[in-house]
Order: sequence, then structure tokens, then C-alpha cells
Amino acid sequence: MKEETQAEIRFKRELLARKYSQSSIETYTSCLRVIEFKVSPEFDLAKIKDYIITINNRNYHKQMVATVRNYYEFVLGKKLNFSELPYPRKEEKLPEVFSREEMSRLLDVEKNQKHQVIISVLYNCGLRISELINLKLEDIDSERMVIKVKASKGNKDRNVPIQEKILALLREYYKVYKPEKYLLNGQLGLQYTESSINQLLKYYAKRSGITKKIHAHKLRHSYATHLHEMGTHIDIIKNLLGHSDVKTTEIYTKVSKAYTSGIPSLI
Repeated sequence: MKEETQAEIRFKRELLARKYSQSSIETYTSCLRVIEFKVSPEFDLAKIKDYIITINNRNYHKQMVATVRNYYEFVLGKKLNFSELPYPRKEEKLPEVFSREEMSRLLDVEKNQKHQVIISVLYNCGLRISELINLKLEDIDSERMVIKVKASKGNKDRNVPIQEKILALLREYYKVYKPEKYLLNGQLGLQYTESSINQLLKYYAKRSGITKKIHAHKLRHSYATHLHEMGTHIDIIKNLLGHSDVKTTEIYTKVSKAYTSGIPSLI
């Protein structure tokens, strides 16, 4: 691994001072390293823009733009306007979700207790995969029946209700696996990885006869959509998901069956 450059050190210091999460710091410094070694060591904006134009992956495009804009503002003291380096246009894609019947099949297929906990908590609590991986035993408040999600996206804390059925599952899981710090441990006592969770989801989806593509975030999409279909107010769903703006949450109203159930048949 290459030694950190002065640009990386200064950038990381500014991000830490602004209390960016560790994952965000790693993403931004990784992007900065690409720019410094492959694009423009002097951080020439025209060269950077020429490189960004060639990026096809929208998320990577956004990360690069955010990195450059933050570096210019935090380290170089120049705030770039949108015309100098714009973000990619927002896509209007609707999230893909599973039906409640598909989720029942996924939850009911035979599996060990740890895998059952992973799938049940992801879906029934609407957690992001990173939130599940970083969940500590102390974050589960069985008296109040909530999971305390700490320092999540945007450094926001929130409480998520936990059903008695899931709480009972967690108690049985604890008796067998005896985790010490984090709820989930992978091999050699290390934390579970995102790739491991997504791999087991694919395995159990196949065994459940589900042909749709699956990843952990799709369970969160399904959680929000099913809550809306069951009549939960959009503001409550917003808070459960930890969204800053209800406009982000409103996308689920367009996926929900409630969006189309009142449309009469024309035949």
C-alpha cells in the first residue's frame, strides 16, 4: 500500500474535523488517490472533469464529484459551484421490491439460526446492511423493544421497534452462538461482511424459488413498501428508515400496491 500523500493527510484531517463517518472517509480518500495518481497530481479541474466524463457508473461518478468538491472547499478553500462540476442528473428509477408472499418464503425456508437472524432483522427492522453489521448487543433494548441504530448514514441515531417474535429469535440465537460485542460474528470472531450477507441471501432466495435478483437493500425497500401498503403514515416510515427528507421516502408510495389499487379496470 502506498504511503499517504500530503493531500490525503490534509483531506482526511478536514473530514475527521467535520465528523464524517469512517466509511465516507475511506471512500473519499480512495477517490482522491485515483485523482492524484491517475488523473491530475496538481488537481487541475479541467483534467478531472475530462476523467469524470468517462465514468459510466453513476454512484462512482457521484463519489468522484463529491470528493473533488469537498477537497476544493475543505483543503483549497474554494467552493465549486454546480456549473463548474455538476453531479450527474438524478435518476427516476423505482426501487425493486419483493412481495409479502416472497418474503414469507424467504423467511420460512430452512436455515441455521444466525442466517435466520440476519434475514429477519434486515427485513423486519428495515436496517441498512452496514447498520446490521455494526449492531452491538448493547444496542438491543429488550425492555423497550427497540433497536438503537447509532451513528448511521448522516451520523443520525434512531430507534427502530422490534417485534416480540424477533426478540425471541434473538434470545435463542444468543444462547447458541454467544456473541460478545457485535450481534453478528463471522469467521474467527470477526464482523460479518456485506459480501457474505449478500451471498447467503442469494443462496436462500434460490432455495425459496425466488427468481428476482436479491441484495440486502432490497429487503429494506420491501420493508418500507409493505409498511405503506399496510397503512403506515409516510412520516412514520421516514423516521423508521432514518431519512432526512420525506421526499426520499415518498418513492415507496409509487411502488406500493396502494398506489394502483384504486384504479378501475378498463376492460
